[in-house]
Amino acid sequence: MADFPHYLSKQLGLTALLALLTFVVKHYLGNAWHTYAWPYLLTLFVTVNCALFFLNRWIARKKLSTFANYFMLASTIKLLLFLAIIVVYLVYNRAEAIPFLITFFIYYLAFTYIEVRGVVHKK
Repeated sequence: MADFPHYLSKQLGLTALLALLTFVVKHYLGNAWHTYAWPYLLTLFVTVNCALFFLNRWIARKKLSTFANYFMLASTIKLLLFLAIIVVYLVYNRAEAIPFLITFFIYYLAFTYIEVRGVVHKK
């Protein structure tokens, strides 16, 4: 498992890249394809992934045999949390449904990739 400063630098680099991509999309495609929740989504993903990174390291040190079970449980809880956030947001902001879902999906894929690399990477 990667060390935290290395993992955090990847998280922050990805966050900066996604923020830049979001600005470019807003500039070229306009407000119709832009969600105003994007900074909160980036903050949510960085916070959740950093917390899970610490928990993954803690569990891996305690008992490696339970790590796979914990990782699956943590991933399931994370998915349910994200699903609840999506549902609540879309109930109150139906006008932004498509841009929000597209943004959320892209951010989710990017941060999940970094999370899995951080767990698998032996550095």
